[in-house]
Amino acid sequence: MRHILALLALVITLGTVWHLISVDKDIDALGKVEEIFRKSDLLVELGKKSASSGAMSGGSAPLTSIDSSSALVEDDKKSEVDDKLKALREKAGNVGAFKVSQLYKSKCASCHGVNGEGGIGPKVIGQSYEKVSTELMAFKKGDKKNYVMYGLLQNLSDEDLDILAKEIAEFEQRAKALEK
Repeated sequence: MRHILALLALVITLGTVWHLISVDKDIDALGKVEEIFRKSDLLVELGKKSASSGAMSGGSAPLTSIDSSSALVEDDKKSEVDDKLKALREKAGNVGAFKVSQLYKSKCASCHGVNGEGGIGPKVIGQSYEKVSTELMAFKKGDKKNYVMYGLLQNLSDEDLDILAKEIAEFEQRAKALEK
């Protein structure tokens, strides 16, 4: 029975690792899209500067009219780009608001969320070091019954559990620091 549980835990762990790798790829892709948006904003700004310098260097009244209507179109495009960028930032924020260790990503994030906000497993953000440490040790020893937690923690050292408990206890502070 233990072998089956260990195998199940291994399968879950591998699935978790695969999921986290795909999430990391999504975050990287969102960062690249944001960079493209920043570059396009720069090009729009450069275009505005060259259009206004052309109007100043002896452009006629109709050209100024065209420039102002072009500026309105560019403002609309910029607003649309800003809206898209805002949506991407919000999506990226939901994927991962602050950095977590690889240990947390591989052992905890798939159930408790990338930042401890919960999901399949309960929310862990806002819990004290003592509470998290006590719970992790209880799961590892089998005093508290949860086969997934037992399977994930049984091969971790007490030092690893202590590192996880300290990291999880810091989540609330990290989230508040991002809000500022």
